[in-house]
Amino acid sequence: GQMGRRDRYVTRTRGRSVDKAESCRLGYVESPLPGHEVMRGMLAVPYLTRAGVMTLRFRRLGDGDGPKYRSVPGDPPRIYNANSLLIPSDHIAICEGEFDAIAATLAGVPAVGIAGVSAWKDYFARCFKGYRAVYILADQDDKGQGMEFAEKVAEQIKNARISPMPAGHDVNSFVLANGPEALLDQLEIKK
Repeated sequence: GQMGRRDRYVTRTRGRSVDKAESCRLGYVESPLPGHEVMRGMLAVPYLTRAGVMTLRFRRLGDGDGPKYRSVPGDPPRIYNANSLLIPSDHIAICEGEFDAIAATLAGVPAVGIAGVSAWKDYFARCFKGYRAVYILADQDDKGQGMEFAEKVAEQIKNARISPMPAGHDVNSFVLANGPEALLDQLEIKK
């Protein structure tokens, strides 16, 4: 079925089990609402809060035409996995992208995701006051914007610590290749 496409994507390319896809409430767009036909066949990534689903972003599965990600038209930028801000912790991570935030959180680091450099809004910085450490996990994959994102965010957050992933990796691929303990070790976080 169509959920099989979602499940194959998250297990093969993202290293997530089907139950993790369910826990993140990832979905597959089989029958889009009128006016949203361009989302057909895409992965649906919900932005959840305690109040429920605030919005959705959509990711193309595999190679194809058009943008890899799409947002609901007119939707303002938001913080993905905002519920991590409610976890009692003296540290939190900020990732560039939803799947990196999922990978960090599942590795044991409370994390939020921002949908790229242009999606960071200055007022987001208020959410990160009071933490001992705010880790900004910078991608070092082929896109080359990881450090630009990290530096933009770090200049606005008092306790920011930029932690670049090794060359060729984003957070998700690093955790897949090296295991969750490697991320905790890199950030010097003790379980």
